[in-house]
Amino acid sequence: MKWIKTIIIGILATFAMDVAMNALMLLFGLTPTNIHPAAAFLYNLGLEFETISVLLHYSYGTLWALVFVYAFERNFSVIKAILFAGVLWLFMMLVYSPVIGWGFFGIGNAQLLENTHPLYLTSTIDYLIMTISVHIVYGTSLGYLTKKFIPVKSGKIIPNETVRTFQ
Repeated sequence: MKWIKTIIIGILATFAMDVAMNALMLLFGLTPTNIHPAAAFLYNLGLEFETISVLLHYSYGTLWALVFVYAFERNFSVIKAILFAGVLWLFMMLVYSPVIGWGFFGIGNAQLLENTHPLYLTSTIDYLIMTISVHIVYGTSLGYLTKKFIPVKSGKIIPNETVRTFQ
């Protein structure tokens, strides 16, 4: 049951990320890319990207939720989840973004493309603000939901108890 709950948490945290992205676009006009990063990845592979990209995005959002629960099952916290999301953001900036064609941390030639091109990037700063913001939302949602709905696993390490040694 824990893993089913984790899958649902991953979907909800990814949904919160998408809501935050849309809010940033609507409220602040922050639209650094013409298409979602998952769609850009699929575009580079030559695949139909509009519908599959949503499935891809929610799949890896859920995958990383499963990794988080497995890695931290003895001690969940919102702070750990935000730090975990920060590592995911660094992975995006160092691996995923260059693969897409946007360069490390969005510093590349994508700003030189026609502004109607799917891979056009309007601003490196906007890209960084958007991506770090939505990853913080993902981490916050992941940490809160995990702490609320997944029981902490008990084990050999028991907090607040002293370890007795034989002498």
